[in-house]
Amino acid sequence: MNKKMLIGSLALSLGLVSAGSGALAASPAVGIEGVRTVAVSAPGKEGPATINNLTEKSIIPLMVHAKAIYAYASRGGSEFNPELFNYNTVEYRYLSSDLGSKQQLMNYIKRAYTHNAAAFYLQTQFLEYNGRMAQPNVDLGNTLDYSRATARMVSKTAQTAVFELSVPPVGTTGVNENVVVKLKKVSGYWRIDVSPATVF
Repeated sequence: MNKKMLIGSLALSLGLVSAGSGALAASPAVGIEGVRTVAVSAPGKEGPATINNLTEKSIIPLMVHAKAIYAYASRGGSEFNPELFNYNTVEYRYLSSDLGSKQQLMNYIKRAYTHNAAAFYLQTQFLEYNGRMAQPNVDLGNTLDYSRATARMVSKTAQTAVFELSVPPVGTTGVNENVVVKLKKVSGYWRIDVSPATVF
């Protein structure tokens, strides 16, 4: 058995990839306290974050996962040639079919965010038009590398937490940015309790 097959089999047995996907986990999940898996089967198909013991180490994979969800939604999903239209003098693009309805988009965002954070994000960043979800046809987001962030716990209870992250820019130069993140436990797992547009 060659090395690639061995690594793939190991990742599959550990639950880091879904059967048939072949893509490795979005972030290192093994050996970090409180992390079961934060797996990504394909762009936009992130598995739900399953962090139930939030620490200064385990919040980093959750933030990487949350940014991947935000990035996919903020670029409109999987469409490379989106369907465009104008509304109130603003150019909009429809989201891809996997995020095309309000419920689909909500369910997707809630993989890393609370219901309230997801609802606020949809209300402020998207438009439901002719029964489909759309967004302004612009590029959004920042160039911070959350995989290299460090975290400091500000406060934590059984159901809520606040962390301050020092996040370096992508690449080797630049100044770290401080980001404050509020979290809440939902059905046993931690979710970010602020809009993705606020954090990223």
